Amino acid sequence: MAHVVREITACQSALYAYVCTLLGTSSGAADVLQEANIVLWEKASEYDPSRPFLPWAFGIAYFQVLAHRKRLSRDKLVFDDELLNAVSDVLRRRDETADRELEALDGCVSKLAPHQRQVLDARYRDGQAVESIARRAGKAANATAAELYRVRKLLMDCIRRTMSAGGAA
Repeated sequence: MAHVVREITACQSALYAYVCTLLGTSSGAADVLQEANIVLWEKASEYDPSRPFLPWAFGIAYFQVLAHRKRLSRDKLVFDDELLNAVSDVLRRRDETADRELEALDGCVSKLAPHQRQVLDARYRDGQAVESIARRAGKAANATAAELYRVRKLLMDCIRRTMSAGGAA
């Protein structure tokens, strides 16, 4: 059960964004998210830990959005159910793609040469300015900026190859 609690906690922002998008507004989204969290907890024993958690949680949130819309059926609805279903499908696919891209990025970063990884970490993990990185390495700032460009291009190409091959790097 602790695993499910961690998963529910970790996906709150993604679930909130998903619910807001399906509702077309943030009005009522917090209530729907809370209802989805309750159902997630109640159905925790049904979750298969060998499968990704977020798509399962999206499915539960989807039905909570439908229930919310039904309760508000007297109000003017912006989206019909067919559009809501189409938007939900797009969001789910986009999230799955983003997860695969992040896995590919992790694999591609691990393939970088040590000096490339150091420059990348200094800039993006530590938030150092290019000038600071260059000064520490005894290089010109434009040379360091060019090196960062090459590293980003290597990563982008690696991610594209990995995604087209259909797996992680």
